[in-house]
Amino acid sequence: MVSIVIFAVGTFQIAEINVEEEAIYKGRNGVVSVEEYGTYSVFVVSDYTCEEAEVSIYEEDEEYVWEYFFKDCDDTFDEDGWIYVGHFSSDFDGSLSVEANRQILIIDDMAYFEEGGGAILLSLPFCCLGIIGLIIAATVLVTAKEQVEGTLNHGIVFIEPTSSSPEIEGDEQDGAEESSEWWDKDSNKE
Repeated sequence: MVSIVIFAVGTFQIAEINVEEEAIYKGRNGVVSVEEYGTYSVFVVSDYTCEEAEVSIYEEDEEYVWEYFFKDCDDTFDEDGWIYVGHFSSDFDGSLSVEANRQILIIDDMAYFEEGGGAILLSLPFCCLGIIGLIIAATVLVTAKEQVEGTLNHGIVFIEPTSSSPEIEGDEQDGAEESSEWWDKDSNKE
């Protein structure tokens, strides 16, 4: 239950992220500063579709142009006023050149972590503890059931003594004399 609550709070916080406030770059052409092993999401203004946006985020050296941007038109990541068009990651500290035919916005994905992703990740250990607890409880129940069934299979029977009335006791004694064996009858005569 704790895991579900924490996950819901984190999801709500991520849903409320304002990408314009979190933007590290906004424009068509320019330079964006990046950190080593950083991941970044790219959005285009919602007046256009993802397919209409042409984006290039690259590093140029003397011999080659290294493209970093990967187009990914997944509408799951769309934000208010902005359409998700793709992502990129960097393998160095420095800056990358940006060229786009529409106004784009770039955010550092750590903003998602800070806004609620941490809460979502925190819910995972609680979820694992809950699953482990369910497994332990199921094991204990199965083991206890097997022990009870094993006890019954060994022929242990519990009989509670009951009190009988004096009339029944007298009848039982008379019946006992009549049905006694031959050696008991001879011993009674003597």
